[in-house]
Amino acid sequence: MLAIAIVLITGALVLYSTGVWAERIGGRLRWWHAATFVAGLVCDASGTWVMKGIAESGGGRSGGVAGQLSVVMAWTGGLALLLMAAHAAWAIVVLLRGRENELVGFHRFSLGVWGLWLVPYVAGMASAMI
Repeated sequence: MLAIAIVLITGALVLYSTGVWAERIGGRLRWWHAATFVAGLVCDASGTWVMKGIAESGGGRSGGVAGQLSVVMAWTGGLALLLMAAHAAWAIVVLLRGRENELVGFHRFSLGVWGLWLVPYVAGMASAMI
């Protein structure tokens, strides 16, 4: 189960990072960027669901620094999932409206959500190494 969770969360990292940075470098939000946001969200939510199952079965760590990092990962991960969902939904709204100023300025929101998403990703990776 852990291998599945790692693949899903890493898939989320690749997809979400690709969408966010391609949008930033390209200078304009496009439909395929929104598709990568949604795909990254699906991977992240699926990986989180698998990790929750691992934790509930007693496979998680509960003490020491690893336990503290797991708590950070859980709280920031939940917030990041909500923000990723809002981000993907807002990207679709912006694309449907087609306002040029929103299409070219959307990357500021994207970078903020992506940066927050990295906190639980790094915390989870660090807790697994300890």
